[in-house]
Amino acid sequence: MFGFYLRNLPLSGKVFCTLFLVGIGCGCIAAFTQAATAVGVSPAEVEVSLSPEMPMMQMHHGQMSAEKEITLADVSAAAKVWIRTPLLIQTSHTHLFGQTLIAGLLGLIFLFASVREGTKALIVALPFVGTLLDISGMWLTRFVWPPLSVLVIIGGSLFALGYVLVAFISLWQLWLTKEARP
Repeated sequence: MFGFYLRNLPLSGKVFCTLFLVGIGCGCIAAFTQAATAVGVSPAEVEVSLSPEMPMMQMHHGQMSAEKEITLADVSAAAKVWIRTPLLIQTSHTHLFGQTLIAGLLGLIFLFASVREGTKALIVALPFVGTLLDISGMWLTRFVWPPLSVLVIIGGSLFALGYVLVAFISLWQLWLTKEARP
């Protein structure tokens, strides 16, 4: 961009960009692990976690009433975490701020990559679009149509794809390409 490229950064700039990309990568792995263990990574698991009613264990054959004392073990294993509306609001606002900031900083680094402008624009957009699909998918699943849970999976995948492309191309250009001569 304007003759300024990642490969031409001084050592301190290369170290900063590298450590930022590695740190965000570790955060992405932790976020995926948390999502996989708390909610699940299939549309069906997301749908159950975002259902308007707390998913409970089904009544057994011959049971006349659903009124009985329950324990945590009685809650359906299909719903690892049931996301109530207040938690959905909290998750939405923190993720919109946080993921948008992360996407912006990733994009800022990537603006100085030596990539065709159209390709760069597409890659820079992926984390932003992924975030919007992820969060809107949660709300649409809860309040419009449960099968829209697939948007949560697609959104998270787009964010991850954008991060991987930005990180790989940036790290390649930071450390494995030769400096351009002035």
